[in-house]
Amino acid sequence: MSAVIGLDIGDRRIGVAVSDAQRLIATPLEVIPNTGWGPVVRRVCALCAERGATEVVSGLPLNMDGSRGFQAEKVQNLCAQLEKAGLTVYYQDERLTTVAAEGALLSGGVHGRDRRQLVDKVAAAVILQTWLDRQQAESAPRSSRDEEEEQAMSEEMDNIVELVDEDGNTVQLELIGGFEYKGSHYIVVTDPEDDGDDEEVAVDILEVTQDENGEEIYATIEDEAFEEEVFQYFLSLDDEEDEEGSDAE
Repeated sequence: MSAVIGLDIGDRRIGVAVSDAQRLIATPLEVIPNTGWGPVVRRVCALCAERGATEVVSGLPLNMDGSRGFQAEKVQNLCAQLEKAGLTVYYQDERLTTVAAEGALLSGGVHGRDRRQLVDKVAAAVILQTWLDRQQAESAPRSSRDEEEEQAMSEEMDNIVELVDEDGNTVQLELIGGFEYKGSHYIVVTDPEDDGDDEEVAVDILEVTQDENGEEIYATIEDEAFEEEVFQYFLSLDDEEDEEGSDAE
């Protein structure tokens, strides 16, 4: 086996990570300025040559509902150029990867400017490590029961996201879904510790927006009246799905 390069592709910067030859551990490597396809492809190819790598894992910024938007298209266009240069490219869902990277750096006591300089390559390492772990799991011999249990656990964990609050604390939430309303995107989350004994489960709706650096963040809705309006719209989506299910029966 040989090393694999991981990429977290942004509009201005590209975080780079690399695995060991055994493909067990992902390590942050460097940050490349995104100044165009040509310079980026040349630098990635040079890093691959230095590390003896021919495969690249790129994060794919899917929307919260799993669909591919404009950002995902831009990533795939750049990766198409890497493939033309002779590299094999794999994609890894990177939803909330930057949030996880920020949380890891905050937990390690890295703040301010130092964190901003590191977050891109740490995000690339998170993306690559997720891909490496999945490859290891898929290649390990398992009984059919183990596979069923792992699949059930994987499906459950796929819905768990980590967000960093304004105090720098990492909070785990269960992602219920995402939707668009009046030109803005929202995600619906709940406490994963909620055992569901009550008839109703408390949920929070967060707006998907960007900070001054263009990074994706998740903000509470300050206007209570508008928050209720958005919540009622979310409930109406559930009602529509229930009606469609009844019609199908």
